[in-house]
Amino acid sequence: MRKQFPYKLLTQKMFCCRCQRVTDHGLFAREPYSTHGGMEPKIPLLCSCEVCQNIIVCFSNEFRFGASEKNAEYTKIYGYNRITPGNWLYFKGAVKPGLVKSCFQTRDKEIYVLAYGAKDEKVECPKHLVNSEESPDGYRLLPVQSALTLIGDHVYHAIRDMFGVAVGFVNDGEKDKLVVQMNDNSLLFITLPQVVQNLPNAKLSDMTRNKLMQFFPEESRHVSITVGQGIVYLDGLVKNLSVKRAIRACVNGMQRARGCVDFMKIRAESYISDEQIEKSILSLLETPGLRVFNYKVQVEQGRVLVSLGCIREYFPKEIESKIAEFPGVQDLSVKIDSIPMDEMENTKVCKELEYELSVNSRLADSLIRVNYVDEKYLLEGKVHSLIQKQLAMFCVARRVLSTSIENRLRIV
Repeated sequence: MRKQFPYKLLTQKMFCCRCQRVTDHGLFAREPYSTHGGMEPKIPLLCSCEVCQNIIVCFSNEFRFGASEKNAEYTKIYGYNRITPGNWLYFKGAVKPGLVKSCFQTRDKEIYVLAYGAKDEKVECPKHLVNSEESPDGYRLLPVQSALTLIGDHVYHAIRDMFGVAVGFVNDGEKDKLVVQMNDNSLLFITLPQVVQNLPNAKLSDMTRNKLMQFFPEESRHVSITVGQGIVYLDGLVKNLSVKRAIRACVNGMQRARGCVDFMKIRAESYISDEQIEKSILSLLETPGLRVFNYKVQVEQGRVLVSLGCIREYFPKEIESKIAEFPGVQDLSVKIDSIPMDEMENTKVCKELEYELSVNSRLADSLIRVNYVDEKYLLEGKVHSLIQKQLAMFCVARRVLSTSIENRLRIV
């Protein structure tokens, strides 16, 4: 499986079941993702112990990457964090944290007004200067927040009055547990609540099969399902990339599945070259009425990368799904730069040029778009000969004089 995850993202401290201790683990993905600022959820990551090479699969939403999300319910601990209104604040020995509504200081005191449900309470404390914070965003409170804790989260165990870091999840044969390395290097295994315990493999497998049979009655016959530790592994052959994505999204949308690892391949009904795929995509982008510009298409071994610009008010919502249905497309990335209509430059001149080109009898049956992009006039579309391509360039140059022109017209 290691070959299926070629891109190393980072190294993370995690508990290794084989080594029975916390070791460095390499986190590998199937695409070159960045973890800065967080990752999209449900992206499978292969975690490989750098000591014994034992591997496990986790998902991006099970890790703490970058800054914490808003409303993620991290709690600040009095004496260990700087406090501002809007924070959850916990005092050691208290029953629960409160939401800080206001805070201010006197010469020797800190005064907080906290909301505990519908009740407000004023708390006065000795003035305490926090010079540095181990976890500026706060902590997960254990054991009550064990179900919300992510690998890499700083935690505070209220009963033990100890700090630590979450380093993984394990199953002892009966229950799924959160593993925490405390600051004294001891390991704590906390049984997760029943609501987040992984379903038995056979039950999750049956649920997944029934779900796919319901929504993909034909394609699901060609898809094999393997389940382990709440993870669904899909393999087999499907019709196109659009179906492949839809099946994966369906499984990822199941509440009791941790996520989906997609090994499905696209059925090759006949050989389709990269050049044929590129021509099909360009023909779609040049559909009359589709208002896109500055488009570029790259295809390599069925992997497609499309970048384009559009007017925000005419955003092409279905363009990616249509490309995903093309035969031969194995993978797809579409990047769209949308620009508000009122920020487009020289639109009047561009429209006039397009009209003049469309009524020119020597440019019959051609489709030519003119847009002003990056301080130059950009010609895109298709013509039928080199003479027509040169004529279009001449017509535009005669009108715009010294302004730069880029001619991307295709000859078909």
